[in-house]
Order: sequence, then C-alpha cells, then structure tokens
Amino acid sequence: MKIAIIGAAGTVGSCTAYTLALKGLADELVLFDVNPNLLLTHVMDISTAVNGIQNTKIWAGRDEDLRQSDIVIVAAGVPFVPNTPALNLLRDNLSIMKKIVPKIVTYCPEAVVITATNPTDSVNLGMFLMSTKLDRMKVLGYTLNDSMRFQIAAAKELGKQSTEVEAFALGEHIDALALVFSSIKVNRQPVAMSEDTKQRIKQEVPNMIRSYIGLGTNRTAGWTSAVGISQMVESIRTDSRRVTPCSVIANGEYGCRGISIGVPVTLGKRGIDRILEWDLAADEQKDFERSIKALEAKARVVKEILDKG
Repeated sequence: MKIAIIGAAGTVGSCTAYTLALKGLADELVLFDVNPNLLLTHVMDISTAVNGIQNTKIWAGRDEDLRQSDIVIVAAGVPFVPNTPALNLLRDNLSIMKKIVPKIVTYCPEAVVITATNPTDSVNLGMFLMSTKLDRMKVLGYTLNDSMRFQIAAAKELGKQSTEVEAFALGEHIDALALVFSSIKVNRQPVAMSEDTKQRIKQEVPNMIRSYIGLGTNRTAGWTSAVGISQMVESIRTDSRRVTPCSVIANGEYGCRGISIGVPVTLGKRGIDRILEWDLAADEQKDFERSIKALEAKARVVKEILDKG
C-alpha cells in the first residue's frame, strides 16, 4: 500500500508518518511539505528509527509522486495558535486546500483522502466541494480524538481500564459534540449511566481539550491524532469494516445534506463501506441536531469563501 502525507513536517503529519512506519501499515510512505529541509530531517529520522523493524520505503516526494497513492492524509495547515478567530483559520486552511485538491485529482483521484486539518468538518466539506471528481465515500474527516477523550472520561467514571470501554462521539469535531452514551460498552456489554454521571462526563470531555490548549504551547494533539489515523488506515488496508466515527459528506443520512459531520461508518479498502444510522436517545438526538445546525451555518461560510475564490 502506498500512503501519501501532505503536511508531513508538521506535528500531526510527522507523528502520523512515524506511527504508520513503525506499525508497517505502508509499503511506501511518501511525504510532502512546504518546508523541504524540515521534511528531510523527518524522512531521515523516521527511516533510521524503524530500520530493522519495518521495511517501509520512506521518501520526500514531488507532486507527481502522489501517483498511485492508495491513501492521502492531508495534515497541512497554518500553525495552530489558540484564540485565532475561527473564520481566519478556516479561510487560511481552505486557501491551502485549493492548492492540494487539484494535485490529488490529477495524480490519484481514486485515493481515499483523510482530512486531518482543522476545522476538520468544514475543511473536509471544502475539499469535497473543490472538485466534482472526488467520491464522497472516499473523503473522510478525522474526528476520532473526540471519541478517545469520551472513552477515557467514561472509563474513569466506570472505574474501568479504557481498553475495556467503547464509546463514540459524533457531530461536530470539538465544538458541538454529541456524546452517544447509548454506545458505551464495557467488554462489549452495554452499560447504563445515571444522569449525574453523564453530566460529569459532558463537563470532563471539553475540559480535557481546554486544559490542553490552556497550557499555551501552541502544540496540537499530534500523537493522539497519529494513533487514531493509523487505526483508520489499518481498517482500510485490511478491509476490516471496523466501526469508526469520522466526518462524512452527508447526503440524506440523519436527515441532513450539504455538510460534513461526524457519524459512525464502517471502513474498508474503498474508504467508507457503509454509513451507519443509529437510533439515538432523545438527549443524544438533541445534541446531534445542535451539531447539524452549527455545521449548516459553517457550511454556508465555506461556500461563501469558495465562491469568492
């Protein structure tokens, strides 16, 4: 399998490159970045690190090296700076995507694209709208960090190891999450929670994000994202049909269209195998509808930015 990472010298891109190489999930790993010298240090460092462990071929690529890529991971974006106005971040990162999408369409239009650039839902939608040649079932926004944090918070409240707990967060990445408590399982068995417990978890999940950002390092969650992206890649590589939350281009699912929103899907060798429409509890449905409204408003902004060129 050939995997390309665009923005591979950044935190998410470089962490993902290392994780994929260490796990041996790519036969070929071609890396791209606007900072060529920094990129080459990562190529050299990762190649040395996995030497004797995996046989992954790793190199710094030119545009034409995207050709025949099975998966393209897009992690390019402006540097993460807390308190940056959301509109500025979106506008700047969509501007970057305008340079990337034509290259994907030209060299590897059949590749599965994983969008790891924030704001994920809006950027994923923007990328899809930039070309009529992209298949919505192959354009995936990365949102798994939300479910990881939900899993940690749920495990803590239940007094369990997080490896025993399954939990899914849907909706808008970070800003308007819908925590699906009915999805929580311990050792594959459903569990019930009191309303007080649910409320503590609803407070804890966003607090985890705020406390991270509040440290003021301007560093995004590179290792967390790398592990989650590698799980998605593994599902695609092995055609596992594993249930995974990710942001997808909605076309009637959950009653919404024209947005990219986090929902459960099964992943296989062609990208999204199926979009799963779960029956949500009343409070979960309310939170999910709040996400839909928030993303519909942001989708209008995305379209306005793209229309202005």
